[in-house]
Parts: sequence; structure tokens; C-alpha cells
Amino acid sequence: MFVYNEKYKSKKEGYYYSCPWIEHGLVFFKYKLSMCCNCGHEGSSEAIIRNNFTGQSIDWERIFKIKEIYRKYHKKGKIHNGCLSCPYLEEKKWDSAKYIDNLYISHWNECNSKCIYCFSAANPKEFNERKSYNVLPIVKEMYEKGILRTGGIISFGGGEPTVLEEFEELITFFLDNYFWGIRVHSSGIKYSPALARAINEIRAYVVVSADSGSRETYKKIKQVDKYDEVRETIRKYALQTTFLGRGLVGAKYIIIPGINDNIEELDKWLQANYDAGLYTAVLDIEENWYLKNRGNIPNHIFKLIEYAKKRAKKLNFNFELYERIQNVLDDRKKKKLLKV
Repeated sequence: MFVYNEKYKSKKEGYYYSCPWIEHGLVFFKYKLSMCCNCGHEGSSEAIIRNNFTGQSIDWERIFKIKEIYRKYHKKGKIHNGCLSCPYLEEKKWDSAKYIDNLYISHWNECNSKCIYCFSAANPKEFNERKSYNVLPIVKEMYEKGILRTGGIISFGGGEPTVLEEFEELITFFLDNYFWGIRVHSSGIKYSPALARAINEIRAYVVVSADSGSRETYKKIKQVDKYDEVRETIRKYALQTTFLGRGLVGAKYIIIPGINDNIEELDKWLQANYDAGLYTAVLDIEENWYLKNRGNIPNHIFKLIEYAKKRAKKLNFNFELYERIQNVLDDRKKKKLLKV
């Protein structure tokens, strides 16, 4: 349903509110095709194109007609209720040509770790027994038909990307055909030669989730004993690339209250990253805990975030705060302003 909303009615000639995914995005999920994967906002929409999708032939004209329907209503200030408050909505002159340049590949859940915070942790059997379909033939078809263009973002979600049978071939295909803007989040347990090449060619941004600075804490979080392998993968990605490429390898630390929400563990993680030759550090907070406690975050979490920012600066790291962490800081700022 499309609903008129005054704040989304553009007053500029030729401008309207939309987003890169509605305009030129496509997402491969398990059993469905979508236009986007951002479902953490008020509308919580994935903009579904087709349910029960397992790799069948795609009617591209139908996809572009759906995008045109969204475009038609958005020009009138009528936003789909699933898109309300989406952070990707932007007022601009959009290109209405028929192509895809934002691609999100997230059609599997298999993984080589068992993170306690993962959405599949509640029912690992259900998620890990579902088989994925082949995406590479579809990607090649899109490219050959001129539907898939360079210049956007190619992201991998799902479970662990490197365990996907097609992963090396997919990355190699993108590299051989001059795509860039490749984003991969990985457990780091399995080293990928194709990713190493992508980093070396400065065409991929890879984030490895270690979430810890010690083997003991890693085992508590990941429930596998692979800390040494992860550290070796991080070292390889960082040191076997060019100088400029090192900034494209990051290590992520998800703050998990009661497990790693202390300065000692965080400091070990930062030091281990520095010793590995990394230039980028990423901070996040466990989603389920955050959703339950938003608006009532303990003070030690703020101190931990501030310590991480200061310590990373001393180590000359690029420091990235993911959306939930930024929300934590923004909420605190709003509270302080209200008190004044």
C-alpha cells in the first residue's frame, strides 16, 4: 500500500524520494527475490518481487514494471508503507533506466561457526538444512543482457560467504568483468584467494568478525575453536595486499553484554588487529540485546565505545561505527538535549 506523506513530497522539479535499491537494486534471498534487504526501519519492508523463488527463470520486464510502479507513486509523495522511515530514502533526480547495479546475494544460511547472536541460533537445523540455489548462471545472464552494470555495490549476506560453493567463481567473475564495490562480511575461518585478489586490486571491502581478542572469549561467542585460523586469515588479507588495499580489510567487534563488554577484551582485539597490519576497525552491538534495551543502555557501554574510538585513533585506524552503535550514541545525545 502506498500512503501519501507530506515530508516525502518533493517541491523540486524532476526530484522525488526513492532509494538506490528500489531504483536499481535486486536481492537474492532464500526462496524469494526482493528489491532490498533493509528491514530494520519503521516499515520493515523487503519489497518482495517474488516468493517461492529457487533459481527459476526471471521475467526481467516484470521486475522493472514493479520498480516503475514504486517510482510512479513516489513521484506523487506516496511512499510504500513498507518503506516508511527507511534511511536509504533520498530526494534527488533519479535515473529511470532499466538496469541493476546494486546486487545483494543472500540466498543461503550455511556457516562454519555457531555465533550465539546469529538469527539462526534459535533453530540451526532449520536454517542449515535448507539448500541454496545457483546464482552464478543468473548473474551471467544479467551481465550478458546488459541488465547488470558496474558502478554500484555487490554485497554478500546469508550465512558465511566463503562456504558457498559458487563464491570463488562469483568473485572471480565480478573481478574479470571489471566490477568493483564488492562488500563481504566473513567469519574469517576459511581463507579466500579470490577475496585476497579483490582486496589487492582495491575492489573489495572485507570485514572479518572476530568479536574478541582472545581464544577463550572467541570460543564462547562462536562456539567453535577457530580463533587461530581467523587471526591467520586476517593477517593474510592485510599483509598480502598492497599498501592502499590494507584499508579495505576490517575486523569487527560486536559488543555482547556479559561476554565481551569490557575494556580488557576490546583492547586485546584492537592490539591483535594492529599486530596483524590492519588499518580498519568496525564496532557494532548485539542486535537482540540492543532492541530490548534501546533507551536504557548502561553507562559502561558508552564508556566502552568512547574508549574504542580514542584507542583506535592512537593506532591510526580507520574506525567505523555500524548503525546500531551510532543509534546508541544518537539516543544518548537526544536525551541530553531533552534534559537541557
